[in-house]
Amino acid sequence: GRSCRARTLPRECGRLKRREQGAMAESWKVEVSKFTEILTAEAPGKWAGKEGKHVPVVESADGKVTVKVPHGMADDHWIEFVWVKAGGDIIAIIKLTPTDTPVLVFDKPADVSEIVAYESCNLHGVWASSPIAI
Repeated sequence: GRSCRARTLPRECGRLKRREQGAMAESWKVEVSKFTEILTAEAPGKWAGKEGKHVPVVESADGKVTVKVPHGMADDHWIEFVWVKAGGDIIAIIKLTPTDTPVLVFDKPADVSEIVAYESCNLHGVWASSPIAI
């Protein structure tokens, strides 16, 4: 699969023109804001044992933030979205297909020092990282 990149204003794997990115990202933000049950490594709910493949992993270096989800991608089981929140606001988001690699890369905003990364698995729900300093 291919790795997707995003900027502070997210995009979908380079397939969208800049003016379309904002509208798509806004609709994706609305879609993910509807999720109410958020699972974590500490509270995996009924999916205990699935944490290792679902909790997003965050790396920050050289002004870039990378969020990886160590999850396979298949037509019947994939990561649908990866997004990042800072101060309660979504600052980066990407929508994926089963052929994509579940990775989100974006420029670190100057005014952000801590984030929480999220992902949505089509079978095992929404998972969040712990708050992470970047």
